[in-house]
Amino acid sequence: MYSDILLATDGSECARAATSHAVDLAATYGATLHALYVIETRIGYDSGVVDPETIEDDLRSEGESVLEAVDDESRSRDVTLVDRIRKGVPEREIADYVEREGIDIVVVGTRGKSAFKTILLGSTSEALVRDLSVPVVLVSEDGETGADT
Repeated sequence: MYSDILLATDGSECARAATSHAVDLAATYGATLHALYVIETRIGYDSGVVDPETIEDDLRSEGESVLEAVDDESRSRDVTLVDRIRKGVPEREIADYVEREGIDIVVVGTRGKSAFKTILLGSTSEALVRDLSVPVVLVSEDGETGADT
């Protein structure tokens, strides 16, 4: 049913629950799990106090750590993992990845790390449900799922 599953992750509590769900789906279907962490570029740091390159380096390190945790869980279930870090607007990068890699289903947390960012910029998960042509499974912090096709 699924041969390529995409986990879009930011390391939040919801994303950790989504990781377990995505790994379980991949193990069940013998699918390849793709894990994608996007370094957000919509928020600028216009200050002499904050160095944008330092912020990007920190976010890249965080992404590597998040993907390492996905790798550990994938290995424990014998799931093949392809992981990537991209830089840009999350919903655009995710949609591009889905199209380029022929993804069958996307698993994502219902909420990311920043509620403030969601108010300002809109919800990534909402944009994915609205814009993607493949099913999107939304996973809450407690592991509850909802799907949109």
